Amino acid sequence: MINFKKKLDKVIEKCLLALESIIALISTVVLFVLLVVTLVSIFSNPDYFLQNDAVNCFLQQILGIVIGLEFVKLLMHMTPANILEVLIMAIARHIVVGHGGALANLVSILCIVALFATKRYLIPRAELHVELEEEVPTEQHRHHRSRNGKNQQQSKKQEADGK
Repeated sequence: MINFKKKLDKVIEKCLLALESIIALISTVVLFVLLVVTLVSIFSNPDYFLQNDAVNCFLQQILGIVIGLEFVKLLMHMTPANILEVLIMAIARHIVVGHGGALANLVSILCIVALFATKRYLIPRAELHVELEEEVPTEQHRHHRSRNGKNQQQSKKQEADGK
């Protein structure tokens, strides 16, 4: 019975990964189509940038596509760095194209500063590009990782001493 449950869990996990990849592919295709439509509308209308709100409209569309691409990247590789990049881009888009007041802009800027500080000081560099695992490591796994980390540090030190 336990074997069946483990096999079922693996099948479900593979199905979820496949579904995630399909969603990322569909999102990428939609974003590409939106980019083409936006560029065609800009170049087919010679007076596009002479309209009153043209630059703001352009920035909204392009930054929306950029955030969508960052989201697809997040779907494909869930890392702390990608999560922070998506959040930073979304807040930056709000600042650039939003029509909030000075207080809303100040709060947005403080949020970006906090995200950069989180990236710089709270997330170790080694973990920034390591994909997040869904499972919490078991005690045995943690012990193995810490022993491996110590062994790697010792071997690096021995290589440095040997040179």
